Amino acid sequence: MKICRYKFHILISKDDIEQHLAESIVATEGFFGQAKARLNTAYLAANNKVVIDVSTLVGEHTAEIFTWRITKFYGEDSFSVERIRDENYSRA
Repeated sequence: MKICRYKFHILISKDDIEQHLAESIVATEGFFGQAKARLNTAYLAANNKVVIDVSTLVGEHTAEIFTWRITKFYGEDSFSVERIRDENYSRA
């Protein structure tokens, strides 16, 4: 499994984070189609952190749009993002 883990250095409300994620997913739907986006997009938002599964092209696309949105609205220094690959994880 591959993920992007975002940590915010400023306080952003969970509602705002969820809104940026939702709009990123809508943009992804426009490119890949609604069904593919819904089936292949996975994320978790909690405690001023976000994790997006980037194991698929759809997830990668969603993460790229989310990164662009957060940078545009809050600035480059407002967050950090780290790519993590877990070689021991396998989907059932």
